[in-house]
Amino acid sequence: MTEETNYFWLNCGYNRWNHNEPLVGQTTLFESGAQFNPTQGFRAFKKAKAGDKVIFYQVQIDAGLLGSGEIISVQTGAQHKIRVQFRLTEALKPLTADYLKRSEALEFRINNMKETLFNQISPEEFDLIERLGNGTAQIPRYFFLAENKEFEPGETYTLFTHTYNGIKRNGYHYYTQLEIGDKIVFYSREQDHSVVGLGEVTQHLRELPPIPGRTNSTAIEVKYNEDINPVSLSTLNKHPRLKNLYYLQENAKQAIASMSQAQFGAILEMSEHNGLKSQFEAVEKNNVIDKNDDDIKPFILLVINDKDRAEGLKAAENLLQKTNANPVITSGHPDFTEDMLYGKYLPNEAGALYFREGFITELMPKTDRSYLVIDNFNRIDPDIFQTYINVLEGYEMTLPRYNRDGTMIKWSRKKDSFYHFNPNWHIIGVTYDSLEEIKEKYSEQFLKYARIVKVKHD
Repeated sequence: MTEETNYFWLNCGYNRWNHNEPLVGQTTLFESGAQFNPTQGFRAFKKAKAGDKVIFYQVQIDAGLLGSGEIISVQTGAQHKIRVQFRLTEALKPLTADYLKRSEALEFRINNMKETLFNQISPEEFDLIERLGNGTAQIPRYFFLAENKEFEPGETYTLFTHTYNGIKRNGYHYYTQLEIGDKIVFYSREQDHSVVGLGEVTQHLRELPPIPGRTNSTAIEVKYNEDINPVSLSTLNKHPRLKNLYYLQENAKQAIASMSQAQFGAILEMSEHNGLKSQFEAVEKNNVIDKNDDDIKPFILLVINDKDRAEGLKAAENLLQKTNANPVITSGHPDFTEDMLYGKYLPNEAGALYFREGFITELMPKTDRSYLVIDNFNRIDPDIFQTYINVLEGYEMTLPRYNRDGTMIKWSRKKDSFYHFNPNWHIIGVTYDSLEEIKEKYSEQFLKYARIVKVKHD
C-alpha cells in the first residue's frame, strides 16, 4: 500500500543555497534537535519521509518564496536527531508571506507558522502556494500610481519612494504593501490630469546601493504593460464607484493609493468607452404604452433580467448615487398592503391608538430625497398604489385618519393638503418582469406616471 504524501513548508536561511548558480536541482541538509523544540518544528520532522513535497521560503535577505521540491532522504541518528535532505525542483516567484496572507485559505496557516523552521501544511495549501509562485494563480491588489515620467509599453522602470532630499512620498505606507504581480493604474499630471496606462509590480520595496544626489535610494520596480485611452480626473469623478475618492481630486498630491478591484474595473470601463458608460437605457414609450407624457413621474421601474437578480439593488444604488438621495430600501412581496404605504392606527403600550405612517405618507413630504426603493417590485399588487395615483391625477382623496376635530384628513396636490405633495419624490421599483409582462400587468394610468429604465449588463 502506497504511503500518503505529506506536505511541508521549510523556512531557509540565505546561506542554505548557492545563489550564484541555478537553484533548481540543488540539495540542502537540515538536522533537527533531539528534544521537541517549537521553533524547529520537531513534530513535523518526525513525520517527514522520502517523497514528501516541500515549499522552500527564504527568511533572510529579500525574504520570499524560493521554490518547491521534495524530500530525498530521512535519517535518524544518535540521540534521536533527524537528518532530512531536500531537493529544490521548481523555482517560484519570490512572493512574500504578507502577499500569501492575502488569501483567506493561507492567512491562518502562515500567521501560525511564526518563526518555526519546519511546518506541515495541507495538500490544498501546497497546491495554492505553488500555483501562486509559478504564476498560474494570483491574488493581486490594485494601486493608483502618480508619476510624471513618460512610460513605454513593455518597459520596466525603477521608481523611488522618497524625494531627492529623503522625504517619504505621499502615501508611502502603500509602497510597503506592494507585492510582485500587483496591478497598477498609472496617472500623469502632465497629461491633462489623466490615467494613462496599466502595469504591474515586478519587484517589491528594496533599498538600492547609494545613488549620488539621493539621500534615500529605496525603490520599487514596475512594468508598464500598455497605454489606455486617457481619462481625466473630472471624468473619473462622475462614476459612482470613483466619485469623491480623495486621490482623484485635482489638488491631491498622493503618489500612490490603494484601490478596490471594483474601482480598478471602473477605470478600465471608462477608458474603454471614452468616459462614463451609462448602465441604464430608457425604454421608448411606445414599447410600453402609447400615452402622452406627464411631467410628474414618481415611479421609476428598473428592469433587470431575471438571471441577473444579484444586480438589482446594485443598479438602484448606482442610480441613486447620481442624485445624492437618502434611500429607504425594502422588499416587495404578495402581502404588501395599502397600510404599508399610507399608514394605519395601532395601539401603543398603554392601549391608546396612535397613527403609524406608511412608506409614502412618511417619506414623500420630506425634502431630503428620501426615496423609496422596493426590490422585487414585480411581486406587489399594483392596485395598492391607486390612492397615490388618484392624487397624482388631481383628485382630493380622503384617508382613514382623523383630525382633532374628528374630521377625516384630505390628501391632494394642493398647498393646504395635510400631506405636503412633493413632485420630485420617487419610488424606485426593481422589477424582474419583462417589458411585455410590465405592459400587461400595469394599467395605462399607472404607466403614465412611470419611467421605465432597462438596466444593461455586459
